[in-house]
Amino acid sequence: MKKIPYGISDFKRLKTENFYFVDKTHYIEKLENFPSSFMMFLRPRRFGKSLFIAILEAYYDIYFKDEFEAIFKDTYILNHRTKEASSYMVLRFDFSIVDIYDVEESFKHILELTLNSFVRRYSLKIKFKNENPISMFADIFDYVKEHNINLYVMIDEYDNFANKLFLNSQEDYLNIVTKKTAPFKQFFTTLKAGTSGNNAPIKRMFITRVTPMTMYDVTSGFNIGDNISLNSTFHNMVGFTTDELKEALSYYKLENKVELSMLEEWYNHYKFNYKNTPIYNSDMVLYFIKEYLNEDELPREMIDINVRSDYSKLKTIIYTNKKLNGNFKNLQRLIGGESIVISNLVQDFSALNLTKEENFKSFLFYLGLVTIQDRRLKLSLKIPNETVKRIDIDFLKDALEMEKAFVLNTDKLSDLLADFALHGDIEVFKYLATQIKENTGIRDYISSEQTVKSMYLAYLSLTPYYVVKSEEELNKGFADILLKPLNPYVEYVGLVEFKFIKREKNKPTSKAIDTLVKKAKKQLDDYEKDELVTEFTNRGLRLQKVVILFWGWEMVYCEKYN
Repeated sequence: MKKIPYGISDFKRLKTENFYFVDKTHYIEKLENFPSSFMMFLRPRRFGKSLFIAILEAYYDIYFKDEFEAIFKDTYILNHRTKEASSYMVLRFDFSIVDIYDVEESFKHILELTLNSFVRRYSLKIKFKNENPISMFADIFDYVKEHNINLYVMIDEYDNFANKLFLNSQEDYLNIVTKKTAPFKQFFTTLKAGTSGNNAPIKRMFITRVTPMTMYDVTSGFNIGDNISLNSTFHNMVGFTTDELKEALSYYKLENKVELSMLEEWYNHYKFNYKNTPIYNSDMVLYFIKEYLNEDELPREMIDINVRSDYSKLKTIIYTNKKLNGNFKNLQRLIGGESIVISNLVQDFSALNLTKEENFKSFLFYLGLVTIQDRRLKLSLKIPNETVKRIDIDFLKDALEMEKAFVLNTDKLSDLLADFALHGDIEVFKYLATQIKENTGIRDYISSEQTVKSMYLAYLSLTPYYVVKSEEELNKGFADILLKPLNPYVEYVGLVEFKFIKREKNKPTSKAIDTLVKKAKKQLDDYEKDELVTEFTNRGLRLQKVVILFWGWEMVYCEKYN
């Protein structure tokens, strides 16, 4: 059985050491036929970008010419070799290892190491005039032009260190990127010069990154190439299609053990062009397969800890000047099950303008925290899957704690939800309501049913007992909250319907409350007839229906309904 390539971005090793491989080499042909020689490709973290650059490197680099057949055995491109195969010297940079606590020196050091390694790799007779990276570039460019060498520049994770720096300290980030003598500003000025003029030394360039923000701040727009990130032709160049996932599950004999719908719920629904079919995050899928095969059962933790750590400091972008900014409400809406709209994705913006709503929404998109739902008059964006929803929820919870607007005892919350899971006890819903009422700082953020619901969704999702679904379509309606069992020991499935009365001077009358409660009960009666719910009850689980009514930030009704 082939080894699982989780975390592997060395293509030669992957192909020669018996790792499973999803063949994406037909995209080499598409890239070569694309009417641009200089391309940028954006995808969220852990989506397979580094492995794809390694494929390009192995394919075009003359260094691997003698190993070409062994490396590309059983791939599409082996029998469809293009005229440019094995015809370049490849200068590849990896900026994921830049030290954010000593950016300038670390960046210069990586440039020096990479340029020296390039000269040694091809045994070039270049004697550098000095160790200044810009001068070293000039020496290499002169040599390349003089000897008519084809040079392909590849840059992986260009903005990795910059994004980390930005999320760690926005002030440090802006100090670095606005500095005219910053080495990475000089680096891109040099690259741009290397693509211009007759017999330009750089013949091709391919850059991967996550967001357009850093490139804009460093270069005010790197306008020598094409951003192919939203091009439908390259939509599936990284990540897994449904067919590719099915093949992987079949190979590892999991197709009858794992429900595809579960993997879809947790790892799918990424769309980078509204015309395309959604794709899976390949890293998340490989993590799941690895964990399942290790124990021959569902992973205890469906989310890879490395994915959580990638986004651990995102709270800083909705918390500025020691308070939550306007983007917090967009996050509330998303967690509450709503979509957010944008005229078009912004493809160039500065960190200085990240609090602007259109830029913030676009930033979330490039990070993979929202994805395209559909395109009508405007582009509709939503949370793609359960994994990202829980990351967004951590994001919201951390921001509230920074604001000191909402703090509760998560151990008690977990115990109370366990009581619901095993006995149908609804005390957990009352506990959350009490905390909302007592944490007066949260009141400014409770203005509608959606904002109340987003709080419940956020905190109910902190435990491993349920997948907490919002606006799930059930019997031609949309349930506020469906508590869908995840843990095999759970006894109860939950349906929760919220009603909300705007906070005014006078408390709502009993008649007003009764009217809304009756409406909620009717909706719950309809939802329970849906096959998704009956599937659980037919397996022996019990259904607990709950009606909750808030008057502003205060709960005025919470009862079981059976």
